Amino acid sequence: MAEYLSVSILTQYLKRKFTADPYLKRVYVTGEISNFRPRRGHQYFSLKDESAVINATMFKNVFDKLAFQLEPGMKVNVIGHLDLYGPNGSYSLIVEKIEPDGVGALYQAYEQLKQKLQAEGLFAQLQRPIPRFPQKIAVITSPSGAVIRDILTTVQRRYPIAEVDLYPAVVQGENAVPSLINQLKAVAKRSDIDVLIIGRGGGSIEDLWAFNDESLAREMLKMPMPIISSVGHETDTTIADYIADQRAATPTAAAEIATPLKLTDIWQGLQQYDQRLYAQMQRQITQANERYQRVATSYVLMQPQRLYEGYLQRVDIAQKALLQSMTRIFETKRYDGNNVVNRLLPAMTQLVDAKSYETDAVVNRLTPAMEQSLERAEQRTAKAVAGLQLVSPLSILARGYGLVEKDDKIMRSVNDLHVDDMVAIRLADGTVNAQIKTIGETNDR
Repeated sequence: MAEYLSVSILTQYLKRKFTADPYLKRVYVTGEISNFRPRRGHQYFSLKDESAVINATMFKNVFDKLAFQLEPGMKVNVIGHLDLYGPNGSYSLIVEKIEPDGVGALYQAYEQLKQKLQAEGLFAQLQRPIPRFPQKIAVITSPSGAVIRDILTTVQRRYPIAEVDLYPAVVQGENAVPSLINQLKAVAKRSDIDVLIIGRGGGSIEDLWAFNDESLAREMLKMPMPIISSVGHETDTTIADYIADQRAATPTAAAEIATPLKLTDIWQGLQQYDQRLYAQMQRQITQANERYQRVATSYVLMQPQRLYEGYLQRVDIAQKALLQSMTRIFETKRYDGNNVVNRLLPAMTQLVDAKSYETDAVVNRLTPAMEQSLERAEQRTAKAVAGLQLVSPLSILARGYGLVEKDDKIMRSVNDLHVDDMVAIRLADGTVNAQIKTIGETNDR
C-alpha cells in the first residue's frame, strides 16, 4: 500500500533537492527584467526570455550596493542560486550579483515608438482642461478589475451627482488593442460625455503592452473629450499616458482628476457666497439708511424757505443790474443823440444858408426816427422786466397766495395743524400771525 506524503514533507524534500543539487548552488542566467517596482526592503521581480519566466528575489543588502537602477525591459546578467519558498510552494532565483546586458526587445520597441510619436509632436497635442462640473464620466477598462471599483467609490464619495458609464474592454493579451479601439469609437459617438478615463491595473510590461500600441495612441487623438490615462502603477508609463490630456498614477487619482471639485466643497463655497451676499446687502441697506437720514434732516426739508431765499436775492440783484444797465443805455442814447444834433446843426445851418427850404424836411425826418429808436428800447426793457417778474416767487405772493408756517416750517396739509396752533402767514407785503380756530378739509379733488 502506497504511503501518502503531506504537503509540508514534500515541500521540504524538494527544498533539500534544490539545496543539495550542485548545479543549482550557483547559476548564471541572462534575461529581461519584468514586473519590477522599487520597494523599501527586498526587491521582487521576474526574469524572462522569449518562452519562459522565472521569479527573482534580491535582498536589501545586495540591492543597496547596486551602482545602477533597475528598469523594466532591461536585459541583465544574474548570478545567484535557486531556492524554494515553502509556504506557497514557489521557487525563485536568489540574486547575488546583477549586471546590465543591454535592453529587452519590448522595451526597445517602446522607446522607438515613443521617440517617433514625440518627434511628430503628438504628446503635446492634447492639452485640454478637465471640466470642473462633469455630468457624465466614461470609463474604458476591465469590468472585473479593481479599477472600476476604485473609480466608482471615489466618484461617489467626491461628486455623487456625476454619472459613470462603464465601457468594458479587454485590457491584456492579443485582443486588447481591438477591444480598446472599439470602445474608444463607441465613446466618441456620445456627445454628452464630459471626460474619459482609460486604464487598467498594474502588471509587467507584457501585461501593459496593449497601451503601447501606435494605432491605439492615434485613435485616442481623435477623441472629442479630455482623456485621463491610468495604466499600471505610478512607476509604469505607457504611450497612452503620454498621449492623454492628463495622466493619473492610480485609478483613485484618475477619479479625483475627473472630479476636480468635491460636492461638499461646492456646497461650502455656495454658503460662503450666500453669507457674503447677505453681508453686502446689509452694508447697502445701512448705507441707504444713512443717506436717508442725511436727506431727512437736511435744511431742504427742515427749512424749505431757504431754497428760494437765494433766488430772491439774485432776482433783486438782477433787477438792480437791469435798471442800471437800462439807465446807462438811455443816457448813452441821449448823449449819442445830442452828439448827432451837435454835429448836424452846423451842417444844417450851412444847408439852411444854402438851401433854407430843405431844412424843415430834414428835421421832420430826423425827429420821428429818434423817437422810434427810444420807444423800441423802452419796449425791450419792459419785456425783460416782465420776464423777471414771472419767475419771481414774490409775484406768486402778489397774486393773493400766502405761505403758512408753524415753528419755521411750511405747512402743506391740514393734517399738520391742530386747533389753537399759532401760525405765521407770509403775504406779498408782510407776515401775519394767526391762531387756528377750526380745521376743515376741502372737497375739490
